[in-house]
Amino acid sequence: MTIDPKTLCEALIHADKEDQVVSLLERAGYWDNPDCWRDLGDMENNFSTAGAQQSDPVAALVEKLVNAADARLMNECRVAGIDPEGQEAPPSVRHAVAQLIQKSTHPENETNGLIETMYPNERRDHARKITLAATGLKGRPCITIVDEGEGQTPDRVPFTFMSLNKSNKLRVPFVQGRFNMGGTGALRFCGDKRMQLIVTRRNPDILDSENSEDELWGFTVVRRETPTTGERNSVYRYLAPVEADAGRRGGVLRFKADELLVKPDGNNAYAEPLSFGSLVKLYEYKFSGTSNILMGDGLLRQVDVRLPSPALPMMFHECRDYGGKEGSYSNPSTGLSVRLADNKAGNLADGFPYDEVITVDGQEFTIRFFGFKEGKAKTYLNKSEGVLFVVNGQTQGVLHSRFYTRKGINFSYVSDSLLTRVDCSKIDQWAHEELFMNTRESLADSEFRRKVEAAVQKKVGENSALKAFNHQRRAEKIKEKVKDDKTMEDVLKSVMRKSPALSALFLSGDRLTDLTATAPVDTQEDYKGEEFPTYFHFRNRKPGDVLSRNCEKGREVRIPFDTDAENNYFGRAKEKGRYSVFAVDQNGENVTILDHSMSLHNGTATLRMELPDAQIGDSFTIKVLVTDNSRIDPFVNQIEATVTPFVERQGQASTMRKPPSKDKGDDRLAPSGLSLPHVEWVPREEWDSHSFDKHSALKVVQSDEADDPSQRSFDFFINAENIYLQKEMERAKGTEDLLREQFKIGLVLVGLALIHEAGDEADGQDIAERVAYSTRAMAMMLIPMINFLGDLDPEDLKAELAA
Repeated sequence: MTIDPKTLCEALIHADKEDQVVSLLERAGYWDNPDCWRDLGDMENNFSTAGAQQSDPVAALVEKLVNAADARLMNECRVAGIDPEGQEAPPSVRHAVAQLIQKSTHPENETNGLIETMYPNERRDHARKITLAATGLKGRPCITIVDEGEGQTPDRVPFTFMSLNKSNKLRVPFVQGRFNMGGTGALRFCGDKRMQLIVTRRNPDILDSENSEDELWGFTVVRRETPTTGERNSVYRYLAPVEADAGRRGGVLRFKADELLVKPDGNNAYAEPLSFGSLVKLYEYKFSGTSNILMGDGLLRQVDVRLPSPALPMMFHECRDYGGKEGSYSNPSTGLSVRLADNKAGNLADGFPYDEVITVDGQEFTIRFFGFKEGKAKTYLNKSEGVLFVVNGQTQGVLHSRFYTRKGINFSYVSDSLLTRVDCSKIDQWAHEELFMNTRESLADSEFRRKVEAAVQKKVGENSALKAFNHQRRAEKIKEKVKDDKTMEDVLKSVMRKSPALSALFLSGDRLTDLTATAPVDTQEDYKGEEFPTYFHFRNRKPGDVLSRNCEKGREVRIPFDTDAENNYFGRAKEKGRYSVFAVDQNGENVTILDHSMSLHNGTATLRMELPDAQIGDSFTIKVLVTDNSRIDPFVNQIEATVTPFVERQGQASTMRKPPSKDKGDDRLAPSGLSLPHVEWVPREEWDSHSFDKHSALKVVQSDEADDPSQRSFDFFINAENIYLQKEMERAKGTEDLLREQFKIGLVLVGLALIHEAGDEADGQDIAERVAYSTRAMAMMLIPMINFLGDLDPEDLKAELAA
């Protein structure tokens, strides 16, 4: 039975199950005819390329959406009569959106072309030109993406959608997709047969051909074929039966139509006409959270994290039978940054978002910090997302939220309430290749990546606002629960005084400090800086004063400034401030300072920079310029720097643990200088916030990052409903309180011992993991061991051994 191409195409568009697609292609006589199928990319061994893409279904789907946005920009560029590879082409994605989509007269302005600065109605209008609709089964939905982009002629489909490793967009500066994998990463998540449908038509307004077939719609189906005789791997092939030659290199099916009803409206997936552009349908797509795609845990929110600042908004439609009222079936995807910037629910803590800029190896990165109110981060993120590395709005690498518990940061109390977005859009192609894998979903293993990560870590760990955020959260958590700590201190002292060995290790001078102190950072809650500062000069100097500094070879240089600029002066979206650093050596030669950053908080700006390799005694003249759109002349600060030998600071020369102090004083529990821990019971209803289960015993959290590693303090959290503690208490009629105290004191001693053994160089996360693992194993034996050893009579033991 034959089916005409238009009827077949429309049936494939409406099909929502793999077996329906197979049935349609069988009826048309194509499914079992090998001559009708062409190798993807015209490569026999294409599985190694197409199968080595994204490992995450949402990241793979995002590639499809990015390609749709690229197609829209390419279309608008060609409609404007601009060669996408020519000198008049927009130099960046942002510039292209401003110039081609928003029709801005000043596309070079950095605030134009950003989705964050678009008006809500503007976003919705643009979102209707790129749509995503979920249809079919609730467990395995079909995903259909439609764009009003440039589209392709039928004869160009093999060299665009169905190509691999071609340089179609390599020389186009304003698109995201340059590696030409054809969005193949999504194939592995498409049902059992890995099928996807492509339907496309070239925009008639940009056709430069007299071939009448170039005005037709073209369509094809991609499928995975299992290995046959002589083939070692599966092969991806696509339907191409038109005039197929002996090498099976035929053309895709085609037909004539002015428009197709394929664009969604509300919960109707195929209601609105499309006269040109492209449709991609992924059959029975497998991804987590396959509930209503518009809900909090649905696909829309997952895409918002992977595309935190998309070039263009997109409209998501839930077209399956989930019920709902009119207006609840569609929602624009505008990215995480827009949702957080709007912050309509008040989920961000005061002072956020907060922006800073760093330069690493001459590459500029903008860092934006989002601090969430208690428990609000889960509305936007999951626990695996702590730092997002973003290029042109697309997340291309992620660091886990454990990043905030690393040594040098130790923001344990807000590790689940912080998000850092590192915008890498300004880095050059070399740096991009060194920082990211070609799959664009993970960071590369390279020296440059490690240097960037270290620079971000230092920026986070030294940030005064983030330090204050962490300490404030800690103070809030333990404020009502510190009254038992004095009793704990007395009990532990009593235990340790009975053991000379423990006393020598853990008891030293000084009284216990206030556990709820929020740390020695400049908080100045009422500080309100100027939008455009009136001064910016060296700390405690007059404007125009020249600063003479000795700079140790191999040590970071830190220069403080006084200013009345607002905290987000260098990072805000509109009319932000800019700084630059120039250096001239003693021979008058210009010297490039590749690594530097400027922090700004409550009237104090701190420039951090690394001088280039130089000899001891060399000198540099360094100028720091700060300016903004309100100024004709910049603030200029000049430093006369001389390179001096590196000097070891106290505590840096050796990592060996110092012996206990012999000075007298009020006894203070201090394992290698540790303060007495705050100890808190955790009931079952709070298990989730501490990642506890019935076997968990003790969790330790480093409460701050002390300047001297040996003076760190920890907070201890004990599982009040540990299964072994509960079993012992069931048998201990009338002595339950005693057992609880034994369990608590025992775990605290074990925890202190494990921290002491880990030493000063172990980071907070490593210590926490050791303690959690060890005490989980010990919990079963702890109370029996305490009771048995306490009742043990030495004489009875001798007699028993002698017998």
